[in-house]
Amino acid sequence: MPTKILSIITINKNNAAGLEKTIQSVVGQTSIDFEYIVIDGASGDESVAVIKKHADKIDYWISEPDEGIYNAMNKGIQKAQGNYCLFLNSGDWLVSPETLDNLFKEVTGNTADIFYGDRINSDNSFVSYPQVLDISFLIKKPISHQNALIKCSLFFEHGLYNEELKICSDWEFFLNELWKYKSSFCHIKTNISVFDINGVGSQAVEKREAENIIVFNNVFNGLADIIIEYKNFHKTIYYDIVKNNYDSKFLAFWVKVYRKIVKIRGAIT
Repeated sequence: MPTKILSIITINKNNAAGLEKTIQSVVGQTSIDFEYIVIDGASGDESVAVIKKHADKIDYWISEPDEGIYNAMNKGIQKAQGNYCLFLNSGDWLVSPETLDNLFKEVTGNTADIFYGDRINSDNSFVSYPQVLDISFLIKKPISHQNALIKCSLFFEHGLYNEELKICSDWEFFLNELWKYKSSFCHIKTNISVFDINGVGSQAVEKREAENIIVFNNVFNGLADIIIEYKNFHKTIYYDIVKNNYDSKFLAFWVKVYRKIVKIRGAIT
C-alpha cells in the first residue's frame, strides 16, 4: 500500500552537476510527505559521489547499466510506494522549497488520475497548457512529465513506459491515458519544476519526428494516417494563411470543412 502522497523519481547518467542541482531542490523541500528515488545509469563521472553525499535523504538509489531513459524510469516506477509519481530528471529542479507544500494543498481532495501544470524552461521562457486537455491538443504538443503527477497505479494497470521508444514514450503514455483509457486529467496552477532545455529530449528533433509516427500508429492504429494529416496540417503555410485571414468567408469555409472531416473520421473528440 502507498505510504506517501508522492514518489519523486530522478534518473541520471553522467550529469553530476545537474544531479546535484536536482537533488538539492528535492531534499530542501519543506514538505516531508514524499519519497525520493534516484536511478543512475552507471555514470562514469562524479554522479555516484553526489548521490552518496545525500544518501541519508534518498529513500532508494541504484547505479547500474540501463537500456535508456525509459528503462531507467521504469526501474524507478517499480520501486515507487507513493500514490503519485513525479519524474524530475537530473538537471531539472523544483521551483522553490515550498513547491510540494503548495502542490499538496492544491490537489488535496481531488482524485484525478493525472495532474499537469505549465512549464518553466531554464531559459526563463514559459509554456502554458489548456485548462481542459483534449486529444486535438495532445496530438500536436505533449505536456511535460516534469510538471505532472501521475497516479502510480496507472503504470501497473495499463503498462510501463514503452522502452522501444527513446524520446517520446512519455508522450505515448499520456496519449494512451487520454485516448484509450479515458483517464482524468486536471490542470493545476502550481508551477512544479524548471525544465532543463539542454536535456536529451529537447535536442533530438529528427529522432523525435521519426518516433512521432510510431507513437501515432501504436496509439491510434487505423486512425494514424488521419491523425498525422491533421497534425501536419497545423504545420503548413496553408494553416497560417487560414489563421491569419479567418475573416475571409472562403478560407473559413474550407477550414471548417477540413475539421468536420477530421471529426467525422474520429480523429478528434
